[in-house]
Amino acid sequence: MAPKRKRGFGGKQNGRQKRKKLNLITLRQRQDLRQFGELHPVDTSDNVKSYTKVSGDSLPEPGDETGYASSSEESGSEMPAIKQLMAEIGMKQEEPESEQESEEESEDEDEDGKEGEGVSDEENSSDDEQVLENGQELLNDTDNSESESDEDNYDDELGSGNSTHEEEKDLKDSELSLQDEICENASDESGDEMEHDNETFLKESDPFTKHFEHDRDMATLFQSNKLKWNKHQSKIPVLGDSLVMFKYPEELVKPETCTDLMKQHVKKKICSQAAETNSKLANVSLKHGDALTALQKQLFSIFNAYQDIYYPKQTCANTEEIRVVYCMHALNHVLKTRARIIAHNFKIKQQNPNADEDVEYRDQGLTRPKVLIVVPYRDRALKVVNMLISLLLGSEQANVSNLKRFEGEYSELEESGLADKAYKPEDFKRLFEGNTDDNFRIGLSVSKKSLRLYSPFYESDIILASPLGLRMLIGLEGDKERDFDFLSSIEVMIADQVDVFLMQNWDHFLHMCKHLHLQPRESHGVDFSRVRMWSIDGWSKHFRQTLLFGSVLLPEILTVFNKHCHNYTGKVLVQRNNLPGTINSTLSDAPQIFHRISCDNPDSLSQRKAKFEYFKKKIIPYHTSAGMKQTLIFCNYFSFVHLRNFFRESEIDHLFMNEYDTEQKMRNARIHFRKRHPHFMLYTERLHFHYRFRLRGIHHIVWFDLPQYPHFYSEIVNLMETSWQACTTTALFTKFEAQKLAEVVGSKQAALMVNSEKAVNMITVS
Repeated sequence: MAPKRKRGFGGKQNGRQKRKKLNLITLRQRQDLRQFGELHPVDTSDNVKSYTKVSGDSLPEPGDETGYASSSEESGSEMPAIKQLMAEIGMKQEEPESEQESEEESEDEDEDGKEGEGVSDEENSSDDEQVLENGQELLNDTDNSESESDEDNYDDELGSGNSTHEEEKDLKDSELSLQDEICENASDESGDEMEHDNETFLKESDPFTKHFEHDRDMATLFQSNKLKWNKHQSKIPVLGDSLVMFKYPEELVKPETCTDLMKQHVKKKICSQAAETNSKLANVSLKHGDALTALQKQLFSIFNAYQDIYYPKQTCANTEEIRVVYCMHALNHVLKTRARIIAHNFKIKQQNPNADEDVEYRDQGLTRPKVLIVVPYRDRALKVVNMLISLLLGSEQANVSNLKRFEGEYSELEESGLADKAYKPEDFKRLFEGNTDDNFRIGLSVSKKSLRLYSPFYESDIILASPLGLRMLIGLEGDKERDFDFLSSIEVMIADQVDVFLMQNWDHFLHMCKHLHLQPRESHGVDFSRVRMWSIDGWSKHFRQTLLFGSVLLPEILTVFNKHCHNYTGKVLVQRNNLPGTINSTLSDAPQIFHRISCDNPDSLSQRKAKFEYFKKKIIPYHTSAGMKQTLIFCNYFSFVHLRNFFRESEIDHLFMNEYDTEQKMRNARIHFRKRHPHFMLYTERLHFHYRFRLRGIHHIVWFDLPQYPHFYSEIVNLMETSWQACTTTALFTKFEAQKLAEVVGSKQAALMVNSEKAVNMITVS
């Protein structure tokens, strides 16, 4: 038996014409069709294929077996509608059974698989029936394809660099997504108006529209630097006593009392996922039918009014609640901005180029990033991204790009060992769980059905970073490689656990705040005809919303809130009143003495100098006696440097520990303090924040600086060894530290001590 000939070398197949390829419209041809319109070839030669647009009336009979496209011999006849539609959606059809040559070629293709995958008879039959049923609908979609493709082109216009879909079905879905989004947001509009002919899906009553698309000329208000902040005391439900501040009474916005998210103009997909996100990621128990807790509802009403807020009542119990609600607000803002731009793109394409009317659509900033979220650790960034994914996509995590890389870099790499240290406080375990690296930054690009991680900053909608990560990118004046243009058009800034930034490096956060809304050094491909006028005029800081969350009310954060928050709609400061004081948690019955230091300047340096002078004259002479050994001096790092130099120059017996020492050095210092009985031990608050040492051998305590975290006071006082001898506690404070004093001794007692004629007060806890 002769060996079978290889295909392509003579034999029966030699000289046979190759199977004619189906006239499928590729993605590139589809884009050209949208851009240049229907094809009308003048010369129909052998190499030219004609595309004929058919109407719904010209649909062929089911038995028509004409080919997909007409060649030069068939140029006089139109392509049947059914097969043109099948060609548009990329569907293949079997060759006619009556043609023996086509049948043989098809069999040969199945053998060697060179022409691609075949389609079964059952698949073709079902596909044909589906096309017949939806033929007219597909024709209508084709006519409107130009307007529906705006959402696909949105990321390209803003530089997002999204890749083209490989499958025709995905392309069709992305084309229809614009119409779906317009219908979703315009469902409440009047039925007589076109969905894309109105101011799209955003109503005039939408807070987003009211805040960022202000019709009045605000330059006269912003140019007046003489206006002072008016203050109004208010009691807000759930939040408590608050101070409402505003410069322009006519622009002050009252938060909505309605708690229905749909009526608050929240995106439908976010509303549907809010309850599930709360339950899964925040471990919140909700009432039946509720999507948010009482605290979340009240906070979101302020967020949605685009007012600034400083909420200093963050605890271990409500931290995740707060994180869910600000993620919801950030995502809602980005989706509204995106949808606004898409709808305006559609309107621009629908404009008649010969019309005299020149309508401007101002909907963008000088750069694309709109939301800045600043968190202290990578673990917090991981939680924020998980919440954004849950709110945007639910369980559709396949639509998140670079998710595996992100989880690998931001999850905990090794065991922290906190579970083995049972003596550590609960707040310490909650704060330092997960990856505690504080140097990171990442861009997030948001679309309707996907989230892209690690997008370049100028192609991102949300920037998620730590103060140190931003500081390293912003750089210093004179650095060659520095960049801060991405901060020029931030519309919502969120700082979570802002008090932790003080325990890291507060200068990094201040440096970031100073570089917000500066004039960009480069254009970054911006279309200035679409930039909002108030952004061009340099008034962006008056439209930015700032959300600050912390566990304590501190003067450093209040300074940022007062000097860097210029929101024209006002701002809300939630107060911490009627505090019981952590002194009631101390177990020692030793007398606790508080010295009020006279100081006229609220500057921290002036207060430190006044305390130091008092410390040298009153405190040191008393504590250097023989019975006052093993005195712990608690202070911040700046005071630590000042005191350390003083002890060295005075040759006073002392030890010291700070956060920059090695573990070996800290271990030796703790052993010497317990056994060698030195006179003084300098101990910084930042060191205690990061390690929570249980120091042994403390007989006396001097609080040169009151602690930033009030529970540190009771923690350290309870470490004193009161069983051996009488112990004492001495604290120094100025009138400008009234809030810190109230956190320790209580609001009522602090008011008496600050206004008392006596400079020294003693409190005994029994």
